[in-house]
Amino acid sequence: MVRWEAATRTSEKGAHMRIHKSMLAMTLALGLVGAACSSTSEDTTTTTPSQDDVTTTTVENMETTTTTEAPEDELKTGRGVDVASKTIKIGLLSDLTGLFSPLVIDVTDAQQVYWDKVNAEGGVDGWTVELVVEDTNYNVEQHLEKYEKIKDEVLALSLSTGSPTTVAALPQYVADSMLTIPLGWYSGWAIPAFDSGVVFEQNANYCFDTMNMVEFAMEQGGQKFALATFPGDYGQDTSAGAKHAFDYYDLELVYDGEAAVIPGQDLTDVIQGIASSGADWTILAASPGTAAEIMGGAAQGGYTGKFIGNNATYNFALLDSPVGPLVDASFYQSAFNVGWGQDLPGNNEMMAAMAEAYPDRRPSDVFILGWNQALAMHQVIAQALANKDITPEGMVAASTEVSIDFGGSQPAQSWAGTPNDYVVRATAIYNPDLALYTAAGGAGQTLSQEGATTGSVLERDFFISEAAKDYDFTAPCWEM
Repeated sequence: MVRWEAATRTSEKGAHMRIHKSMLAMTLALGLVGAACSSTSEDTTTTTPSQDDVTTTTVENMETTTTTEAPEDELKTGRGVDVASKTIKIGLLSDLTGLFSPLVIDVTDAQQVYWDKVNAEGGVDGWTVELVVEDTNYNVEQHLEKYEKIKDEVLALSLSTGSPTTVAALPQYVADSMLTIPLGWYSGWAIPAFDSGVVFEQNANYCFDTMNMVEFAMEQGGQKFALATFPGDYGQDTSAGAKHAFDYYDLELVYDGEAAVIPGQDLTDVIQGIASSGADWTILAASPGTAAEIMGGAAQGGYTGKFIGNNATYNFALLDSPVGPLVDASFYQSAFNVGWGQDLPGNNEMMAAMAEAYPDRRPSDVFILGWNQALAMHQVIAQALANKDITPEGMVAASTEVSIDFGGSQPAQSWAGTPNDYVVRATAIYNPDLALYTAAGGAGQTLSQEGATTGSVLERDFFISEAAKDYDFTAPCWEM
């Protein structure tokens, strides 16, 4: 079951080690600053029925075999774990009403459908996983308040929306040994000195994503580039990747709008800067609505080049808006995972489950993102149970031991070695197709409809640019 608080919305279903991990283990052994007074895990050892000497846990397409050293009847438990009911609570800090809510609602619901399916099939080795969902409104203060509200009742967070908000909460996450999957792709999440090992990052980061975008645009003839981004880790990690690629390929930056796109403020200077730049391509890092305003304004101002943005910049619902034809003609999207309708084992399982749960809902390319976040947390829970340590610290340790195959829906990922070893560098490129989307029914499509599509057509499958491949990743691309 899922608990929704401080948010109201309607849907068809109703209210909806690597190195730094080992460093964390050492830090925890010495005692994190403030952990003694703020941690509430209250670890205990529980007697459970005897099982085989070797525990095998299977998660979707993945299998992990672990031989445990502790006696089989001992299970160490802590915060967020109810042994009597065999229930594990996992938290989600979701933006359900703020800047990125159209995307995050889909991510959140996909996680719930995933766990509904797992629980109906017997849970994780007989344990039921219950989600505790709170709306953060993509607001730092509200994010911190909601974390404080739920931190003592959840084992881990499978969603922490936004890098600025997650960064603000990071000291408390570290003090609480709160394993956290961020909905944000800052390059610092894979660096031991920055996140102390509690952030269980997914996919490529903004920096490598943008290096790949630049190489793709260059291969399409791009030589002159404009850049327009939000301030902070999202926009400036993107900018760092772009500028590294411009230098690597000897390309020209003709308009530098790094951190110039301020949410809610006038965009005239940015729009005019792009329109008058003579750029062949513009790199965008903003919200979908803001990106649409920039694209429309620049085109009206005489800009004739192309646009490319990452996963968070685009929502296929823009095809329903007045900028739909411009998006179709001029925009490309970089993506961390495949889109709705692609025939791949991991994606097919997700699509079948979502169609069963929400047959009358429209498709979304980010359902798979939420589904895979839940799948990754499932794997860690299974590993922690196999290790007989389902405490917060046990979850952090288990996250260093898993290697996940997502059934082709995104690149496989593990978290062993150095940051340069394990960081994900591959992304894909999609081309929105308005005619395809409209022919399938546009906004009137449903998940149960055969041939439903968001109009996102794969332009280039997962690849690693030469700039990303050669990059020696030992520190965040952009330092906060």
